[in-house]
Amino acid sequence: MEAAPKVNNMLTKENGFTLPLKWKFPDAGKYFFTFLALFITLLAIYSNSFYGDWHYDDFANIVSNPYIQMKSFSWEEIKHCIYGLQQKRPSRPLAYLSFALNYQLDGLNVFGFHVFNFIIHYLAAVFLFLFIYKTLKLPLLKDQYAPIAYPVALLATFFWAINPVLVTSVTYIVQRMASMAAMFYIMAMFFYLQARTAADSRRAVIYCILCAILGLGGVLSKENAAMLPVSILLFDLFLIQGISKDGIKKFIKIIILPIIVIGLIGLIYTGGFSNAIGDYDKLRDFTMMERVLTQPRVILFYLSLLFYPILSRLTLLYDIEASRSLLQPLFTIPAILIILSAIGFALYISRKRPLLSFCIIFYFLNHLIEGSIFNLELIYEHRNYLPAMLLFVPVAEFILYFINYFSYKKAVQLIVASGIIIIIVGQGDITYRRNNIISSELLLWMDNIEKYPNLSRTYSNLGNELMLYKQNAKGLYNYEKAMALDNFANSDSRALQEYNLGIYYYREGKYDLALPYFEKAYKALSSYQPNTIFIAKIYLLRNEYLRARHLIEPLIKKYPANPELNEIFCLILFRENNFSEAELYAKKFLKNNLSSTFPLLALAEIARKKGNFQSAILLWKLYRQSFPSSAYANLALIELSAQIDDKKMFDEELAKLLCLKKTAPLNSYLEENSRNKNLLFYIPDADKIKEIFKERNKACGVADRK
Repeated sequence: MEAAPKVNNMLTKENGFTLPLKWKFPDAGKYFFTFLALFITLLAIYSNSFYGDWHYDDFANIVSNPYIQMKSFSWEEIKHCIYGLQQKRPSRPLAYLSFALNYQLDGLNVFGFHVFNFIIHYLAAVFLFLFIYKTLKLPLLKDQYAPIAYPVALLATFFWAINPVLVTSVTYIVQRMASMAAMFYIMAMFFYLQARTAADSRRAVIYCILCAILGLGGVLSKENAAMLPVSILLFDLFLIQGISKDGIKKFIKIIILPIIVIGLIGLIYTGGFSNAIGDYDKLRDFTMMERVLTQPRVILFYLSLLFYPILSRLTLLYDIEASRSLLQPLFTIPAILIILSAIGFALYISRKRPLLSFCIIFYFLNHLIEGSIFNLELIYEHRNYLPAMLLFVPVAEFILYFINYFSYKKAVQLIVASGIIIIIVGQGDITYRRNNIISSELLLWMDNIEKYPNLSRTYSNLGNELMLYKQNAKGLYNYEKAMALDNFANSDSRALQEYNLGIYYYREGKYDLALPYFEKAYKALSSYQPNTIFIAKIYLLRNEYLRARHLIEPLIKKYPANPELNEIFCLILFRENNFSEAELYAKKFLKNNLSSTFPLLALAEIARKKGNFQSAILLWKLYRQSFPSSAYANLALIELSAQIDDKKMFDEELAKLLCLKKTAPLNSYLEENSRNKNLLFYIPDADKIKEIFKERNKACGVADRK
């Protein structure tokens, strides 16, 4: 009797590195397992980020951005939304529309924004797996990779998706721009692959259309997705056609069109090539050439973070010295040579090892836009989200090769498998702990200062957060520390710190100290509307109405939908006693913005000034529907009820006043609500209100009380 064949429980290339279990996953099972495992793992390591704070650029792009806070999906509002902050040309329209959608669903509740970011990251991981898995089964690769396609795709996807370097692309809300662009990018590449391997032309056409739509979606999310046509053509050359002289010649002919397309996209987005590379002297403390020389060092540093992402090395803002020449710092030339050698090596092995070659080139290619001549800051982690997508494919292949090589040694395989688990669990733990830090604005900047103590922006941002916690002395210390270091990286950041100091002194009522800071900020950042509005407010407080008008009027013409600008301009007209123009202006704004409340204030007081007391009462009551506890509405209605001698209304408003002021003496309550009179449409007339009370008390036989 023949002996039963011995069951091989080792992990080998021949059995596709299938675990020695009693069942085998068919393809559908593999997909289900992958998608479920990815979802559970990513949910676990990002679960502590869903209520994370707003950070840094979130405030300008989302929290304080009136254009994404749309009241309806009218074309006019959508147009303002997709034109971004500058309102000059379309700017990352899909990303901004997604922020607007979040706002429509749940206002500025961070939970919805974080969930949206998480879904994007999950979908990007899913399509990355599908793309790698299908790629490894291409005719050119299937003999070598088909048996290990699943474990390579699974490992490579997990190594990418849980990498702590990607946290800023997922948890830092505004960087949805980077993750959304990458999601569309990898989707487009997957559907291109589907088109090239489709069984019939009809499906191929459908897949090509999907590829084009998704590619456009990537570019409309962030500009670096413009490299997609080049990536697709290189993918086709390296992994579908195979490297050959004819293929290279054909590639060179075809690549001209994508380069033209990328150039046109660049011109549209930037408003001209000079805008993209100009103003280094105004915006940066480095030149264009210095940026180009620095980027090889930055890209190698990115690689070190991706492969060694321990918590002590990761932060939001990095302090990196710009390369002032090829010899300063000394690592500049070696960094350039290492990258050129890596690309040269990739091209050299492109015939024998096309997969490894393509993965290397993909990484450097997709750093090209943000890592070259364009006027951007030197370093940000989120720039790795797209380039790193295929970086771990060779790593996964090497691990499986190692396991297969030691297929006769179970102990070695067990050690390697344990190592993989430790890496995945360890990286997941670092990602989770990093989310704890990044989810808190206070912890983020404290952590950043600990790792890079010489950056002005970190102290500035920590100061902002401390001010929110009413730690004014500590906040001012950090503001002054930021100014003393004077290491802001760009003039805009320095201007924002000057604005912060202006805000501090303005809130302290020290307007003479605040104004110089606001004016310095205005010189560098004249387009920053909050700063301009504060300057106008100080002019109003000084009775310099004409200066305030000259400052705000041009902005109103440029940004007619901005509610803050409209409010301050209407107030300027009102203070100039230009009641007719103020009334027309307030009515016009109210007609186009029915939910706005400041026009009601203006119209109510204009009606009162004209002696139309009934209209004034109606408008104040309309205003109070939005603000039931408004002291101004209550005091104004008390005055108006006395003017029309409506005792019932007076008694009702008196009861409200007693509830609102509680135990505060009337004098101090009126004084508290009469500060900065020039910034109010309605100024409570303390003497008149006290006289009304005096007469009312006499009529009721009550002794006068202060």
